[in-house]
Amino acid sequence: MRAGAGHGRDDHWCQQSQPSHINLILKTDADFAVAGQVKAIPGVANVDTLTQFTVRFKTAKNQHWQTGTALYRPDYKVQQYDLMTLLSGHWPDDKSLAIERLSAKFGGLTQGESVEFETETGIQSFSIAGVIRHPFVKPPPFGGQLHFFIAPEAAAVFGIKPNTFRQLLVQVTQPYSEEKARLVAGKIRATLSTLGVDVNATLLQNPEQHWGRPFFSGINLILTVMAWASLALSSVLILNTIAALITQQTDQIGIMKAIGARRSTIAGIYLNIVLILSLIAIVLAVPLSLLAAFFSSRWLLDLFNIEMDGFEYSSRSLWLMIVGGLLAPLLAALWPIWRGASLSVRQAIASYGLGADFASNRFDRWLDAKVFSMLPTLYAVSMGNLFRRKARLLWTQSVLIIAGVLFIVILSLIESVNLTLDNELARSRYSVRLGFSVDQPSALIEELVRSVPQTIDVELWNRLPAELTRNDQLLRQSGSLGAQLVALPVASAMYQPLIVAGHWFEANDNDQKVLVLNAETAELNGIKLGDTININLLGRSSTGWQVVGLYRWFVGSGYAVEPVYAPLNTVQTITQSNKKSSFAVLSANVNSLSDEKKYADALKEKFQEQHIKLDFYTTIAKLEQRQYAKNQFRPITTMLLGLATLIAAVGAIGLSGALAISVLQRIREIGVFRAIGASSGAVFKLFMLEGFFHGILAWLISIPIAYVLAEPLSKKLGEVMLGIQLDFTFSLIAVWIWLGLVSVLVLLASYLPARHATRIAVRSSLSY
Repeated sequence: MRAGAGHGRDDHWCQQSQPSHINLILKTDADFAVAGQVKAIPGVANVDTLTQFTVRFKTAKNQHWQTGTALYRPDYKVQQYDLMTLLSGHWPDDKSLAIERLSAKFGGLTQGESVEFETETGIQSFSIAGVIRHPFVKPPPFGGQLHFFIAPEAAAVFGIKPNTFRQLLVQVTQPYSEEKARLVAGKIRATLSTLGVDVNATLLQNPEQHWGRPFFSGINLILTVMAWASLALSSVLILNTIAALITQQTDQIGIMKAIGARRSTIAGIYLNIVLILSLIAIVLAVPLSLLAAFFSSRWLLDLFNIEMDGFEYSSRSLWLMIVGGLLAPLLAALWPIWRGASLSVRQAIASYGLGADFASNRFDRWLDAKVFSMLPTLYAVSMGNLFRRKARLLWTQSVLIIAGVLFIVILSLIESVNLTLDNELARSRYSVRLGFSVDQPSALIEELVRSVPQTIDVELWNRLPAELTRNDQLLRQSGSLGAQLVALPVASAMYQPLIVAGHWFEANDNDQKVLVLNAETAELNGIKLGDTININLLGRSSTGWQVVGLYRWFVGSGYAVEPVYAPLNTVQTITQSNKKSSFAVLSANVNSLSDEKKYADALKEKFQEQHIKLDFYTTIAKLEQRQYAKNQFRPITTMLLGLATLIAAVGAIGLSGALAISVLQRIREIGVFRAIGASSGAVFKLFMLEGFFHGILAWLISIPIAYVLAEPLSKKLGEVMLGIQLDFTFSLIAVWIWLGLVSVLVLLASYLPARHATRIAVRSSLSY
């Protein structure tokens, strides 16, 4: 991956894996002869096959039965598309299996260990003989299950018929285009339908883009924002540092002026100092940034199962860093240097630092009359000192404000993600949704699920692969896995999507040809409420379906089947399928993730006993899905919190520097203060209060700015990473946490300057 860049490595790795353009997930097993017939379809370049199914397993380290995924290919050494790579050991055989690399890492499994599986012939043990990298499986931390690879010889013990497959991998003829892939996919589905093979879902996959690109786009978005924020912060820090240097050397400037030094000469001396320091910083920063880019790239790529076979730095990013590292300090330092160089001899020698007087304008006098007059003397003096040098106040405040804004925005983002998930949970009132590889008798399903004690209620839904057409044109779907008709009772108590236009099903829709469609799909095809479309159901065209509602899709468009909702009675009448169901949607007495897991395992065991296979893609435990969704954001939120903490530390450093300058500029003032009887404690308290007021003021200003910025940034990040618009909430908790943090930071930053002020002797201070 390019240092500081975006999608180069992930897309390159995707292309190296020879990704299929079309991935058809079948509802039933298909014979290899079917693949040959698909290959003969015009527009198809070649085909490959694999079989993926759900298994139950346990390991020596975890004796509880777990749900995982098993996969096999007819010949691992002859792969056409979605290429898997053997990393160590050997390919699976009749007595051993292989494990996916991330699954091994996540499950703590190593080569040579044994895993027990429930099979058609009872419990069997297989040793792990190899580790494989599969480029297109969802990593376990992101909701994926552990993936095992078996040999064709071992497939029979899992109930897999010989010489069959469940997924068809297809590439279209060159040149590739999404439109061509859609047309070819339609031809393939039509051919499979005539052969009696039903398709559950169709994935159209751009061979030039990795599935994890949205995540990387989100990372890039955040890093871009943080880069500009960091540049602004560093510029302010440089400005304060140079201002401190000028303050310390005011008397030297006066002497140089006295002996005839010109303003430009003095400014040139200090600009050269800044230039030298900038060059030193760049020399140190370049290797450190490359190391950071290397390790962060490796971490991110590893997270998405992408092999980092090399490291390239972005020359553009490097040049931007060098140019920015030189120009930003020089521009930031120009104002304090020029102002210091412009001092007259009398000003430079007579005053330690650049003077400023409070109460010299109307605003100051208003503050003094309306605010400071009501405060105790020491507090009033501290507040007055805060506003004495308004330019420095502005620059010091900007550092703390930026840190505060970023902190509040980040926590608001995290809370918005949680709110979105909670809202979706509220709309999904079921605990577990069970999907079946093959439609099952409705009466048997209900009997089995009600036999599990925690079950409260059950609804039986149907699903059918669907092709939506309008004016003889296939509709474009927002979902990358295509559309699926989901038939549910109109009075469903288990689920209702977020309706953004029209209405959800009503009682009078029970036997009507009505649909609720994804709003994005409707927009893609110019469909409005009241329009009618046609549906191809099980090879038969059903016309005159009216769109009565549009819903917002929480899942987003990446790697998901797009549901199209219809009344159950209507679909059962048309398909004559009233005695079988595709889903069991259950509410249960579960209150935690662990309770849900136990309940789901109990359900799966019941169906396992009846040799009923659950579909990996459509079996969902609600709380578990919520946790997986949160996990998708965890890496980026962790990184953001780390960066916000770093920026807060920079803000504290900037404040400490500003207060140090204030001490230097007010040495004579401190001397007078001490001469009239002020104790060291009073002087210490004066400067500590000044720092504290800095923090409070920055906190108050950061709140409205964060409120304005948090919502658009949260929604943009949701759109980029998940393809959805997050439900926004402003984090009041973040506001109060930041108050606590900024209070601690400013007190720590104020301690050393305040302590230094107490150690200034009266005699030495008045001698300036």
